[in-house]
Amino acid sequence: MWCGHTDQRPGRRNLVNGWADSIDTVSDTSDEAEPAGRVLLRGVGQFLWCLIPLASLGSLAFLPAAQAWWKARTAGWAITASMLTIISVTIVTGYAVDSGNSTFLGMMLFIAWIGGITAAVAGRGVVFSRDSRPKVDPAVQDVMDQRERRHTARQIAETDLARALELGIGHPERGRMYDDGGLVDLNNASPEAVSWVLNWTPDRARAFVAERDHRNGYESLEELAALSVIRPSEVDRVAEYILLLPYQATPRLPDPNPDRRQGERGPTT
Repeated sequence: MWCGHTDQRPGRRNLVNGWADSIDTVSDTSDEAEPAGRVLLRGVGQFLWCLIPLASLGSLAFLPAAQAWWKARTAGWAITASMLTIISVTIVTGYAVDSGNSTFLGMMLFIAWIGGITAAVAGRGVVFSRDSRPKVDPAVQDVMDQRERRHTARQIAETDLARALELGIGHPERGRMYDDGGLVDLNNASPEAVSWVLNWTPDRARAFVAERDHRNGYESLEELAALSVIRPSEVDRVAEYILLLPYQATPRLPDPNPDRRQGERGPTT
């Protein structure tokens, strides 16, 4: 059984959350458990990293925030890093000039220590996160998820036709009991389903279904492109959504009340 084209498979903590939660955020990004000693060493190293604003006497107060901005690339971290950079430059300039205004310099040191350490603690989970997976736009992720669902639905149709029919794969007119990612079974779907999935006019969908029923369905995309009203270029464009299950002619049920239909023709004279 041929089931159409198969697409390729390709899916912060802040200071208030506390130091312990931040450690969990950084260490839990790995799927494999690490030795306790290595986790302890990492925690000590990150603790010392958070003290850079204090150990550098404010001259490097901007460094943790700048690293967090480099990883996150957000406006909040950009503003924080810029403000701490200005404060650090002011402190270094004060050291070099030795203007004698110790009150102002002391205030800058205090702001650099508090602001720098706060930013370091808040950004530690961002800087040291070992989750290197790029952030995916929600719209892109939705497209990837739908593509994965189509792949899974095709596998079901190829290996278990009865199950595919029961789930309604390729038949959106049945209410999508199973999310197949938007597939349509062109050998058996209704004109309404064909029109909806492939964005066709109702007249074109009905013409296609009539021709399909006359030919008892199609065996492959090549046959579909050669013998149907669909142009080959259009078949290539929508192949990702096309499913070709074995054609099943819709049986015509006998009229349970033929006398009623005869009576509907009107009175005889």
